[in-house]
Amino acid sequence: MTTRLPESALLDSSVVLKWFRRDEVWRDVALQLRQAYIEGRMLIYVPDLLTYEIANVLRYKPDLSQGQVQAALNSLYDMQIRIVNGSREMIKEAIHLAYLYDVTVYDAAFMAIAEYLNVPFITADDKLSQKLRNASYVHHISVFA
Repeated sequence: MTTRLPESALLDSSVVLKWFRRDEVWRDVALQLRQAYIEGRMLIYVPDLLTYEIANVLRYKPDLSQGQVQAALNSLYDMQIRIVNGSREMIKEAIHLAYLYDVTVYDAAFMAIAEYLNVPFITADDKLSQKLRNASYVHHISVFA
């Protein structure tokens, strides 16, 4: 059963990364999310942490040059997706969630911001999705296929 795209969502790095890498599992759904944003049918939020994560993952792809990684990040900024800066309260909640779900504080930061914004959190990370299965606002990207 396919779930309808939400009006707004916080995306995980594992989803956004698919915009820049061919042959990724669930890439078609990730591109649908991006297209919904471009067409004004969806608001996309990401934590400021995401830009560093994307840059780091792309940096270690042997087929990408420094210029290509910079171009990918420039395109992300050019999309004007809403980048959310963390706060003292959000990091406090992220630490709480990290302990509660046995995940990294990095992953829990995405959850804390999604909670704060009251939007769904979409991830393509299978292991993370499994750990967070009891968090009703967390969705694996496959539910939108």
